[in-house]
Amino acid sequence: MSVTADAPPALTQVAQRYRATSRGVVGFRMQRTFDVHAGFRRRHEELTMEGVYDNGTIVKVRVLNYTIDGKPASASDRSSMEQDWTHPQPGNAFAPPFDPRNFGSYSYRSAGAQTIAFTSSVNDRGHGSGTFTYDGAGNVVAYTYHPNVLPPHAKSGEIDDRRAQVLLGYWAVTQESHQYSGSYAIFAGSGTVTIRYSGFRRFPSLQSALSAM
Repeated sequence: MSVTADAPPALTQVAQRYRATSRGVVGFRMQRTFDVHAGFRRRHEELTMEGVYDNGTIVKVRVLNYTIDGKPASASDRSSMEQDWTHPQPGNAFAPPFDPRNFGSYSYRSAGAQTIAFTSSVNDRGHGSGTFTYDGAGNVVAYTYHPNVLPPHAKSGEIDDRRAQVLLGYWAVTQESHQYSGSYAIFAGSGTVTIRYSGFRRFPSLQSALSAM
């Protein structure tokens, strides 16, 4: 899909670079911390998973450890977590504005040196408005956005991601943070999510990666 005529010229290079550096079958490990509180209600989760990317898309995850408020999560909670990450509901997975497959969902404008602002009217969690920055070679190094649809009880939210070259010729998100504020009943509340990705390694095929899990 081509970009609109008023999009910054650099967007084409950035998109081409994104596709070129997201190819291959790559395994990873993810550690996520989730905290939410409103009044006397609190919830704390610790999650560790391993997973597999196929050309930048998660195709399989396996929960290694999952606790809720310090107690092991149930088998159904673990299964639901794996299902949500492997087969997210339509509109829940982030649609990167620098992926050429998503050009039709966004409008763009220059926002300074090596920075492009994006907006979307698509009303789901996978789209939003924000900015991304790129380096001299066209690699996206960071992006921040406000999703168009927020989690229940949230009134505002911001998601911030950092990307880096994790393998030769392969770029991926290494850190992600979510900040939300809202209310539950009469109580003001907030929520945070912190995610770290590590342990990246290539596999010669998808089957070999799935077998290694």
